[in-house]
Amino acid sequence: MTRDRVTRDFVYLGWQGYDNFGDDLLHETWRAALDAPLDVEAPLHARAYVKRSPAIAAHRLRTLGSRRLVLLGGGTTVGFGTWAGHARRAGLAYGAEAVVGLGLGAAESTDTHLLSSQPHDWEAWRRSTRFRLAGVRGPLSQHEVSQHLGPTEVVGDPALLYPVVRPVTPSGAPAIGVTLGSDPTTRFDLAAVAAVVGRRAAQDRLPVRVFALSRADRAVARELAARITAPVEIHDYTGDVHATMRAIAACTVLVSERLHGAIAAVALGVPTVPLAYASKCDDFWMSVTGSRPTTTVGASEATISAAVDHVIDHAVDHAIDHSGADDGRTIARSVAAMQRSLGTLADRLSAWRSGAPLDLDRLTEPLVTTPETT
Repeated sequence: MTRDRVTRDFVYLGWQGYDNFGDDLLHETWRAALDAPLDVEAPLHARAYVKRSPAIAAHRLRTLGSRRLVLLGGGTTVGFGTWAGHARRAGLAYGAEAVVGLGLGAAESTDTHLLSSQPHDWEAWRRSTRFRLAGVRGPLSQHEVSQHLGPTEVVGDPALLYPVVRPVTPSGAPAIGVTLGSDPTTRFDLAAVAAVVGRRAAQDRLPVRVFALSRADRAVARELAARITAPVEIHDYTGDVHATMRAIAACTVLVSERLHGAIAAVALGVPTVPLAYASKCDDFWMSVTGSRPTTTVGASEATISAAVDHVIDHAVDHAIDHSGADDGRTIARSVAAMQRSLGTLADRLSAWRSGAPLDLDRLTEPLVTTPETT
């Protein structure tokens, strides 16, 4: 393999640094997977570019002759007009060879909840000559992208790779875990969720661990905690991704409205009940089970309770199989396959950084692996 001696590096594009667990989890995952600091972070607003233009210019001058890739590290981004702008500005400002999207999510075209605040602008993405997509989160994203940008592969949400690149040991006593929040508050019935987790905690003689995975979730976390009859502890995410992963790993189940709460739990092998409030939640769940979750907005207390009981009572192995014996094996196989795909993608990017060639138009070929049978 021919390698050149030109310095190569990455610029990271994401929403990290704002006390949101999911965005920080993606950033930390790629930092570990690529063994790179990813401390050159592209701004997210035009005004920020103006403010930081001296620093960006200094970086360009200091690294004159270097080759760069902007990495859009995940999240529900592709398709949104706002993110097309973020990607375009980052590629231009840093003189990048490409803006590479890694396991991105796209909102389903019927998702009025997400699209009411961030409309799609697929034409803006088609005009982005620097953009290259290295796979998507799940089958709904695959469908949307294939309709508007061309064929792509499901590689999984990049956060699934975190426990592979940064092993996680549980911290704290076992607990029933729960997290609510869908910006700015929950779309689920607080009383119903509180009753379900409180009942199960009493049955299992465990406390409830209420997670606030973003600053915006703290109010609803405390309101939920006040309604739970069992002993409760609150875990506020304050920027330490690994500490929160360890707290999730100690849970016997995680009932999660936050997408990356569910993704973290699944990656860690914790039995998971997703409270799906938008198509991005369906997209992820379909990537690991093949079907949409049943616990959607409007789900009754009985429906949520049945889902919680099922994943706990039928968990074959706390560390691997969950969501029922057969479903658990399906999830474990799916997660392992996507972890292999994401790991291979990380290896290719790391090799590029070390001087190896990289075909930007064939980033996922052959990359996607199929679940192994047992």
